[in-house]
Amino acid sequence: MARSRPVARPRSVTAAMALMTFGGAAQAALGILTIFLRYTPEASTGALALIVTLLGAAMILFGLFVVALASGVGRGSRASRIVATVLLPLGLALAIVDLVVAGDGDWSGVAVMLAASAVVIVPLWSGAGRHYFAR
Repeated sequence: MARSRPVARPRSVTAAMALMTFGGAAQAALGILTIFLRYTPEASTGALALIVTLLGAAMILFGLFVVALASGVGRGSRASRIVATVLLPLGLALAIVDLVVAGDGDWSGVAVMLAASAVVIVPLWSGAGRHYFAR
């Protein structure tokens, strides 16, 4: 039985994977900081402290899931590529919802999510990335 040579991962996919890993780790870190917010005087009431803690825990889990997806993308998993393609626009939608709910007119979160989504998704579906996942 002949062994096939492993296909080298394109640099664009490696860059997308690195950005996903960094973003997931940052999301987990923000989740930890969010949990620490429960100790502020404004969140000292029981119900608000619980909501802040659950939100922080969800952020940590989401970040770890993105890191796991980055690992799958790096190994050439088609399922990871599809889930990342669906998940990143959902993050963009949440940034837009945050913009509307906050009402402060700060578009920076939306701009960052839009750029990050494009920088990750485009290399996964075009050029060398498309060929890498086609194997």
